[in-house]
Amino acid sequence: GQPVAVDPSRAPAGGWILWVQMQELPVRIKGDAAGEIAAPEDGRWNAALREAVSDRVQARLEPVMPGLAQRIVGRRSYCPADLEGLNCNLVGGDPYSGVCSPDQFFWLRPFAGGHGARGHRTPLRNLFHIGAATHPGPGLGGGSGYLVAQHLSRSGT
Repeated sequence: GQPVAVDPSRAPAGGWILWVQMQELPVRIKGDAAGEIAAPEDGRWNAALREAVSDRVQARLEPVMPGLAQRIVGRRSYCPADLEGLNCNLVGGDPYSGVCSPDQFFWLRPFAGGHGARGHRTPLRNLFHIGAATHPGPGLGGGSGYLVAQHLSRSGT
């Protein structure tokens, strides 16, 4: 997102927000493939682990964004446990509204051709269900909203 575009008070004058979303982080940490970050024995996220992962992401950005570290005036990181704590619908910090696997798609999510959800409809007239939990699923593309917009433009609703 670009929150400063609509609310300049979210950053210092003349500044901006860099938002990096790492959606594939596990709920439980078993280890670090690079062997650089110690995994907690219980596998649960904690502040030290969250900041170590954030430091790694920031370091990986530095080669393509030279001087990034010197320009940062503040940083706030959220791990899966933080996300779940902020929103009970993000079970395990999962931003996808459920597991993204074949057994969790098609008829197991409301979709455009499904009975009771045809065209993303709800029982309330002109109220539509869109978002990561609906067909075609999660992601940044806004696919379900696009499908509803197509429907509305064709129907004149």
